[in-house]
Amino acid sequence: MALKRHRLCQRRKALGFSQERLAELLGVERSTVVRWENAETDPQPWHRTRIASALGVTLELLDDMLVDVSVAAHRGQAMGDDARSPASGPACHELLNGLRTFLTSYLPAPAGPPPSLVVVRRAIGRVHNLYQRASYTSAARLLPDVLSQATALTDDAAGLHRSSAFRLLAAAYIAASKLAAKVGDGDTALLTADRASTAARLADDQALAAVAAYQAACGLMQLPGRAAEAEHVVRTSIDRLAGPADDPDLLSAQGSLLLLAALMAAGQGSRKETGQLLAQAGERATVLGSDRNRLWTGFGPTNVVIHAVSAAVRAGNAEQALEVGSRLDTSRLPAVLVGRRTQVHLDLAAAALLSSGDRSVSVLHLLEAERVGAEVVHASVQARSLLLDLLAKERRAATPGLRPLAERAGLLA
Repeated sequence: MALKRHRLCQRRKALGFSQERLAELLGVERSTVVRWENAETDPQPWHRTRIASALGVTLELLDDMLVDVSVAAHRGQAMGDDARSPASGPACHELLNGLRTFLTSYLPAPAGPPPSLVVVRRAIGRVHNLYQRASYTSAARLLPDVLSQATALTDDAAGLHRSSAFRLLAAAYIAASKLAAKVGDGDTALLTADRASTAARLADDQALAAVAAYQAACGLMQLPGRAAEAEHVVRTSIDRLAGPADDPDLLSAQGSLLLLAALMAAGQGSRKETGQLLAQAGERATVLGSDRNRLWTGFGPTNVVIHAVSAAVRAGNAEQALEVGSRLDTSRLPAVLVGRRTQVHLDLAAAALLSSGDRSVSVLHLLEAERVGAEVVHASVQARSLLLDLLAKERRAATPGLRPLAERAGLLA
């Protein structure tokens, strides 16, 4: 499986540099630049300062480019500068192998001095950032080391640093749970959410514990016969979550739980309750004041509308989903929320299919979703289910883009 550092390549191209020219500026062979861009090797520390200078970026931004690795396009696949090639079907299954190995390593290997709070906080923030940018391959690649660092930090922490260390451990496990839920691994999502909950309680952080509960419910929803447990987790957490009415973390955590409860109610056909829960979430978003990303929830006014579209799709009300979606302005979301923007197009693809059975419109929405966040389309359970449904009654003349899209998603050989 070939890999590529697309952001690194794009930055070089944006400056008008060929691989030969960049190699000349850095005093290295062209083959060295090729290996860096193909993620075959990492630049040595003494090269990084010169690379950052040549590309006109900070060292921190260069580090982000180097860890942002995705699967390279298949040979013959057209790919523009902004394109990302995501994990295929088998790669989706393998995406969590490193995480699963870490979770089953109950006796950690001997380690050196524990990292600092600052180093671990930065690493966890990077994983969440990559996940929200829909760079799942890169996030999965970093997760085992980040979890190991966060665990080592809690082993060594004492006094005032203990709560901070467990807070970071909870945040790391929440990132792991998000990724597992995204690719449909409910067992791993539930296990990591449970560990996040334990760490959040040890940190005495109610908002983080609520986000962990949200993730536990997402994991349970992926498992057969456990929907009632998921609903119980969400509703109990909403009822028990208390705190200052203007605390942004608590508002975001409670708002996110209300949105998940709304999706559950929509799936049960309870239109009135769905509306009430969306309205309650909207009240929290109004108090919050803007589209924010506290505790990496992405909660805010626009996110409430996005969930209104999702709820309408779950309820089978395609016309409402399309109508609300037509008024949705995702430009207000924080730039990092690529995955959230992509979700809108997935829901509109489902709504188009429900509304008129117009498979061409549905495919167009899926293609737009791929353009916005390719790895979402190729990794998420919802997108892959839509593609399989479309393939089952394929009319090649009406949907010429469907089969190539399914191939990129790993659903066709």
